[in-house]
Amino acid sequence: MTDSRSRAVSIQAIILFGSVTAVLLFFVLAHDLASNLRSRWSDSSHRADDAAINVAQMAQGLLRSSANALIFIAEASRRFHPAAPLNDTALKGLITTVLKQQSQIGRIVVVDTAKPDNPWASLHSTSTSPLCNTSVDAATVICFDATRDTAQGLVIPVAAAIDGRQWVVGEIRVAVLKRAIERVVSPDNVAFSLRDTQGRLVLQGGHDLSAENVKPGWVPWLIGSHIPPLQATVPIGPYPFFATAQISLQDIWVPWRNVALGAISFYVFYLVAFACLLKIIMGAAKLQRHYIQSLQAKTQHLRLAQRAGKTALWSLSDSAQRFECYEEAGDWFGLRPGQTLASANDVLTIVVPADRLLLATQVRRAWKKAVPLRVEFCIQKPEGVVRRLSACGQMVTDETGAKQMVGTVVDVTEQWSVWQRHIESQHRFKVLFEQNPLPFWVFDASSKRFLEVNAAAVRVYGYTREEFLQMTIFDIRDTTERLKVWEDLASPPEVRNVPKLWVHRTKGGTAIDVRIHSVDIVFADRPARLVLAEDVTTQLADERELAYRASHDLITGLPNQHALIQWMDVLIAKSTPFEVAYLQLVGMDAIADTFGIPVATGVLQTVASRLITESNECTAMAAEQAFVWATPNQIADAHMRAVADSVAEPIHYKDTQHQINVVIGIARYPSDGIQSDVLLAHAALAAHAHLHSDETIHYFEPLLAQQSREKLHFAACLRRAVKHHEFELHFQVLTDLHDMRPIGLEALIRWPQTDGTFISPSTFIPICEESGLITSLGHWVMTQAAKAVCDLKSAGFEGLPVAINISPAELLGRDLIASFRAVREAYSLPSGALRVEVTESSLITHKDKAVAVMRQLRADGIAIALDDFGTGFSSLSYLRDLPIDALKIDQAFVRNVDCDERSAMICETIIALGKSLKIDVIAEGIEHYAQYAWLQHHGCDAAQGYFLGKPGPLQDVLKTLSQSTLKRRSVP
Repeated sequence: MTDSRSRAVSIQAIILFGSVTAVLLFFVLAHDLASNLRSRWSDSSHRADDAAINVAQMAQGLLRSSANALIFIAEASRRFHPAAPLNDTALKGLITTVLKQQSQIGRIVVVDTAKPDNPWASLHSTSTSPLCNTSVDAATVICFDATRDTAQGLVIPVAAAIDGRQWVVGEIRVAVLKRAIERVVSPDNVAFSLRDTQGRLVLQGGHDLSAENVKPGWVPWLIGSHIPPLQATVPIGPYPFFATAQISLQDIWVPWRNVALGAISFYVFYLVAFACLLKIIMGAAKLQRHYIQSLQAKTQHLRLAQRAGKTALWSLSDSAQRFECYEEAGDWFGLRPGQTLASANDVLTIVVPADRLLLATQVRRAWKKAVPLRVEFCIQKPEGVVRRLSACGQMVTDETGAKQMVGTVVDVTEQWSVWQRHIESQHRFKVLFEQNPLPFWVFDASSKRFLEVNAAAVRVYGYTREEFLQMTIFDIRDTTERLKVWEDLASPPEVRNVPKLWVHRTKGGTAIDVRIHSVDIVFADRPARLVLAEDVTTQLADERELAYRASHDLITGLPNQHALIQWMDVLIAKSTPFEVAYLQLVGMDAIADTFGIPVATGVLQTVASRLITESNECTAMAAEQAFVWATPNQIADAHMRAVADSVAEPIHYKDTQHQINVVIGIARYPSDGIQSDVLLAHAALAAHAHLHSDETIHYFEPLLAQQSREKLHFAACLRRAVKHHEFELHFQVLTDLHDMRPIGLEALIRWPQTDGTFISPSTFIPICEESGLITSLGHWVMTQAAKAVCDLKSAGFEGLPVAINISPAELLGRDLIASFRAVREAYSLPSGALRVEVTESSLITHKDKAVAVMRQLRADGIAIALDDFGTGFSSLSYLRDLPIDALKIDQAFVRNVDCDERSAMICETIIALGKSLKIDVIAEGIEHYAQYAWLQHHGCDAAQGYFLGKPGPLQDVLKTLSQSTLKRRSVP
């Protein structure tokens, strides 16, 4: 233990010393690198200052030389040729001489700034020149301008004043100036530039440092934030220019990088060497630990082997009557943790009472007779856990003659539990097998002979157990199923174990349907199969009955729609052409309503029997009021007419006689559809579309489907329109023909469309009646008419009633009277404010009910007019009993009343009839003056039409009424 600690301390010391050294070395190297970089940076900054000075000196020399040359020319011009220097030959020669001597000057000219087109006009006054310098040691003013791009390249214009308006202008070539500077400045690591005092760039040269002089962010962290610049700017003497020089960072990075790489390499070498040393030391320490652990493992090998096998050693001393065990066994015997010694009595106390006497007896016997000890017993620990132990031992004598018993003890709790569960499982299987109410048996997998059967199998099949054990599984089946049984037993387990239906035979020969559940087992050490047989004879009979009910019509016994569709799907899958005939029965509703459902059912069964006689081998489907007949053969028209004639023959049933007509729609596969439900729908559509046709047989046409879809779409749009009140009410004035006074308004419903058109009521009212929307629409019309009465009163036309057209469906409905009463109460309408117009067609069917409703409406103060009189084919005797207040002559008679004698006679008759019955007569559809004059002359009470006023929104009608009222008042 001491060696281990010393080794650990020495290794820790080495690690600590090496780590501290690595840290110190890192800081020393970092300090040296920072000092080196700082020194190089400072040197480069000084070099930038020197380079800027050199650039300024060289530029100053060239600028001074150029300026002096121009001053010389200017002074010469003032002294010798002040009047016309531009024309002097000697001056031109002087300029030529100067140009030869001064190669940096590209051109010298004398300009007059007084001229308007002179580009140097700004030099007229030195105060306006941007770069003029009078500090030059000369009496002449020198001015510089921004660089210009000429044919000779970039130039710096420089001018010397001759007098107030004449100047000597020269152009210093930038390229010559740049080459002169590059001769004194190395372009490899220095970038230089010249700018004037206004910041304008004159020239730049040297090395391009735009991508190199990006200072890394870690430089201030390494050498400090006060870093001298690598760029210097120096003024160029008395001239308005500045010289700038910049040193490349590569001058710093390249030598410093080599130093840094050397330092880093040295530091990495140290770290690698230190890591290798640690690895060697740790490897040696690991090898030492391995040897120590190996010795300890060998020492504990026996104990680990015993622990893995749940085995422990124990000993029992004769002299001290003590029990001793290893630490692992102490827990088994209920000893405290770490306790290995206990008295024999203490050990017996943890043994369960049922095993104490057995254990003590076996130990004494083995001790006395010196025989091996083998015993199993259970102990109960202090926490209540019961464990089962198996102990074996042998008495031995040591070299001193002392006797003791030593041995091993094994914890067999798990094995004992498994054995107990096995015993319980066998018991449960025996109980389940014997007491199960369903037949159970086991048969040999090779010989197929019964090995065991339960009492339920004996009871159900009638054989005794002994008879079963002499039989094979084939003896309870028909001989025809032997091959099928062999194939099932030879199939894979996932197929063989699936429950199946079989037919078995009892001892008495009775066939029973059974559902077999089987699985492979081992029985009496041989492969076998366990079989449970569930008697499903009654269940299958019920399922067959349900299947029949699901596929047949219970009234007629014919296949139903589901079976027919399956039959058609089979033909479609085989691409076999066939025809479907939909036979719509006409008149069944009246039979059911009049004689009741039992009579209608008997009539339907009679029709079905006639169809079965005529259908031969065709498939038929029965419905409540229609039959479908499908056949793979072509249906001849003559045959279908014969079928229709057979159905149309009088049917006598329970003292009643009935006449049933049939309309037949035919659809063909594949021309009329490729799906069974579509074909069925097309055949029904062909029949329904011609219910009122004189022809019996009708074939499907694509136009019918299109019309049906359009009708359904129209009905859906109409339902939405009714729900959201997308309608409008227009009003047409009823005019008294005697004094041209308005006597009322008729409300006319309109359905506006997005394109500005209107759908006629004759188009959507019938669909509203069919779909049951007419009640909701009628209530909305009543409400809007009541609002119109209130608006008329507010506009000063109190007493003008509003007439509403009532359809037959509304008149015969339940809620018409209640709706009128609710609307009148809601809007406080007086008696006579609303009028109702009904057509003669409303009275053809259910006349008594219609008359009763009309009388109740009149009793509630609502006047009634008979609309479209003369077109309903009703008897004139109705007029005597009808509670009406007015007759409206249909516009079909009014249209030609002034030129057609028959129309005139009819109108005259109706007017006379109304007069005799004291009923007002109103004419509809007056479109021109001749009609109006004729009706007025023959005593018609009132009229309406485009001639008297077009229908429109209530606001437009109110304007028209107001204007007509004013006109009547203005007439004396």
